[in-house]
Amino acid sequence: MGKSKIIISCEHAGNYIPKSYSYLFEGKDGILASHRGWDLGSMELGKYIARHLEAPFFFQKVSRLLVEANRSLDNPELFSEFTAQLPEKQKRELIDSYHLAYRQSVIAEIDKALTSFDRVIHVSMHSFTPVLNGVERSVDIGVLVDEGIAKEAEYANSLKDKISEAIPEMLTMINLPYNGADDGFTTFLRKQYSPDRYIGVELEINQKFVGTAQMEVLKKGLVVALDDSSH
Repeated sequence: MGKSKIIISCEHAGNYIPKSYSYLFEGKDGILASHRGWDLGSMELGKYIARHLEAPFFFQKVSRLLVEANRSLDNPELFSEFTAQLPEKQKRELIDSYHLAYRQSVIAEIDKALTSFDRVIHVSMHSFTPVLNGVERSVDIGVLVDEGIAKEAEYANSLKDKISEAIPEMLTMINLPYNGADDGFTTFLRKQYSPDRYIGVELEINQKFVGTAQMEVLKKGLVVALDDSSH
C-alpha cells in the first residue's frame, strides 16, 4: 500500500454570507440556519479529526446557498434560488472567490502531499438531517464512495468495518443516505488523479448526534477508524 496522507475537508462548514451579498438573504435567517444553509456538526467533526490525526484541514465557511462548493460548475445546483438570477459577472466573482479558490487550496495540498506520500486519502466531512420528507433515516454514518473504482471500494469497505468496530452501537453503511458517485468535490478529484494515488471518501454523519454525548463517542471512534485505515 505504501505511505498514505489523510487530508480533511468540509465543503459546508458554515452559513456565512459576506456583507456585500447579505441583501439577497434578508429575512432568510431560518433557511440559512437550516440544513439548506450548511451541514450542522460537520465543522466540529472535521476540526476534531484533523487535529487528532495531525491532518491538513480545509473548510468553506460561506453558505452553500451563495455558491455550492460541492457541485461542479455545470451543475444546476451550483447557485440557489437566491443567487441564480444574479448577473453573470457577479456569478463569476462568486465562483472565483469562493468555489474555485476553495477547491484550488485543497488541490494544492493534495499535490504537495503526493510529492512525499504514495497516496492521499481525502475525507470530505458532511452531515444529514435525521428525518427527510417525514421518513426517519436509520443510518448513523454513511461512507460515500464510487464503488466502480476497485481500490476506492476496497478502502471504503475496510473503513466501514473499522468504524463499526470502533462504534458498534452506530449503524454504518456504504453509500447511504447518498450515492458517493454523484456529483461532488471528490467526484471531480477522482478524474484528476490515478486511483492508485487518490482515494476520495465522503463521511455523512446523522445530525441527531450533534450536541449530545454520543457526538464525543462519534469523534473518538472516527479518529481511531481513520487512523487504522491509513496504515
